Amino acid sequence: MLLTSCGKKEAVEAPTVPVSPPPAVVSDAKIEAELAKALEPTKAELQDALADEAESIIDKYPSKTAADLLNVPEVNESLKVALTKLGQDKALQNKINSTVELAAKMKGLEGTPGSVGLDLQVQDYDRPRTSRMLQAVLSEDPKRIVSFLIEEIGEATPELTLGGLDRATNGVSIKENKPPAK
Repeated sequence: MLLTSCGKKEAVEAPTVPVSPPPAVVSDAKIEAELAKALEPTKAELQDALADEAESIIDKYPSKTAADLLNVPEVNESLKVALTKLGQDKALQNKINSTVELAAKMKGLEGTPGSVGLDLQVQDYDRPRTSRMLQAVLSEDPKRIVSFLIEEIGEATPELTLGGLDRATNGVSIKENKPPAK
């Protein structure tokens, strides 16, 4: 106050303005990659698309059985791709084989590698089961096909073991392989 009364002004400091860092430089390739990632469909969207495609095929061929549908052009090409991929993946093949062997043992068969096999008849599938099968095939993902087969075997096992049936209602049968002729 004394300074003001003497006519002297107090030195006022200029307010400090924060200096922001320069904007980050992002390459066009990085931007495009991030945009592509953001636009990729989610798993749920892909599943919905597969379900829609399967239902569309079933509607297009109402008189065809599930077995027949595997041979229509829209499905057969995907089946070839998926089976080719499955043929190259020994771990997935082993997963199917071990599931079949376990079901065989539960049924009272020997169940050793190569002594039993899966016999799957799909011609009597109902619409929901046909749709699930087609979705697995249309995905061209061998893991989905293996998952479908394992679910079918798992569903059939109680009927095959406890019910004593030779073939479960879902078309699954576990059979002994005949030894090669000498």
